[in-house]
Amino acid sequence: MRLIIITLVFLILTSFKADLSGTWNRIESNRVIVYSRPEGFTKTNSPDYLNLQKILLEQNQIIELINQKLNTNFDRKVEIYLFNFDEAKEKIGTNGGGYCSSKKPRIYFTYYDDPIYNTIRKKKEYIGVHEMVHIITRYELGDHKTKFFGEGYANAIDGNYGAIKIGDSLIRRTIDTTMKLIVKSGNILTPTELLYNNKVHERNYYPQVGCLVNWLFAEYGVDKINAMFTLNARQIDKNFEKITGDSFKEMERKYLLHIENEAF
Repeated sequence: MRLIIITLVFLILTSFKADLSGTWNRIESNRVIVYSRPEGFTKTNSPDYLNLQKILLEQNQIIELINQKLNTNFDRKVEIYLFNFDEAKEKIGTNGGGYCSSKKPRIYFTYYDDPIYNTIRKKKEYIGVHEMVHIITRYELGDHKTKFFGEGYANAIDGNYGAIKIGDSLIRRTIDTTMKLIVKSGNILTPTELLYNNKVHERNYYPQVGCLVNWLFAEYGVDKINAMFTLNARQIDKNFEKITGDSFKEMERKYLLHIENEAF
């Protein structure tokens, strides 16, 4: 069996300007509007009516999931533009995923005939969780000033980073699976490094910051962590004890002990 690790590209709040030219079909539910290409628009397939219904259901359920996890009450309508695989790289800059708008509740994403299987939620997902977390946190918690929380939240709630190709199928790779490899390699990043070092490659940064933020939610409660979401790095460090009862340094000690003892 051939295993290939694939990185899904998430260009978060990017400055890349999506090209929305051409014909779009429109379908909507109570919370989500999906725009897709008509059949035959390009050489690769456009989603049919059944798959569009699956996408609407998936994203409505994901909004509920994120609201539950973050104690938020997001109820705006989200627009999703699905680009066919063979046009996506030119139109949105990537055919390995997508990104969300910094100006409106909108997601630009690549449509895949065969969606990726999520082992956490035990189902195939067309768009998944990551981008919707960015949208909901922006409108419910405010604009993040750190990659620490911006990507931390998205990866924590998603629970996955990247994918493995097994045969002809893509399987999401869980953060826990990746963390097991990182721990074995000895390349663990401390919370201080995750907070202040923005130059760490995303393959190493995303799963580790997602793991840390999930632990912060469990250790201190999501509401206390939400209260720091819009702070900059130094403010997070300075105000951590006032909000949680532990200094950032003490939190770091506890977290590294947890990683040392966690079997994943």
